[in-house]
Amino acid sequence: MSDQWSARCSLCTQSARQILETSPKQRSQQYSHRSSDGLTRKTQPLGAPNSRPYTGTADGPAKARRAGMDEWIKQAISASGNTLTNLGSYAIRDQKGHAGVLSVHATGRAVDLGFTDRKTALKFINTVARNANELGVECILDYFPKPWGRGYRCDRQKWKRYMKRTIAGAPGGRWAHFEITPQAADSVIWVKSAFLKVFGEIHQ
Repeated sequence: MSDQWSARCSLCTQSARQILETSPKQRSQQYSHRSSDGLTRKTQPLGAPNSRPYTGTADGPAKARRAGMDEWIKQAISASGNTLTNLGSYAIRDQKGHAGVLSVHATGRAVDLGFTDRKTALKFINTVARNANELGVECILDYFPKPWGRGYRCDRQKWKRYMKRTIAGAPGGRWAHFEITPQAADSVIWVKSAFLKVFGEIHQ
């Protein structure tokens, strides 16, 4: 390993440690607040039926993986007939393409699920969107569609088709990004009950 690479790794480790040693409120204030679609995180007016506030990174970086999030991933993969793959969940990092903007992955409430069969994946994605409140979902980013992907948010209760470059990886990206509520991220029992209600008994 070169001295230059060692120095870079040391700086990354030090930065992550400094983030985790601050309080959640301080960690949240250290970053620009943008939603995962790269837009300034301004909660939409709760005009749509069943709308809920969007958390984004307001709860700051987590110190470890969250049990409910891990269970949500497990249940999602099973509900898809094991056609989805976990491409990454908890990680202390910035949003791709937005230096200095904390990723929701750092909060321990986000996951990227990859797919090869678009038809099967689309069925799962749309089912989750239709039942977002029941499954504790706050945001879904679908990188596949043209022109520049699409995003679902809990505070507008509908999809938004992106007409300009908004999320890195779109169009044609064979994965979807899901964010869940703090409550869901911290409760395995809640997540299991939610998936049972929406998908019925899942044979894993």
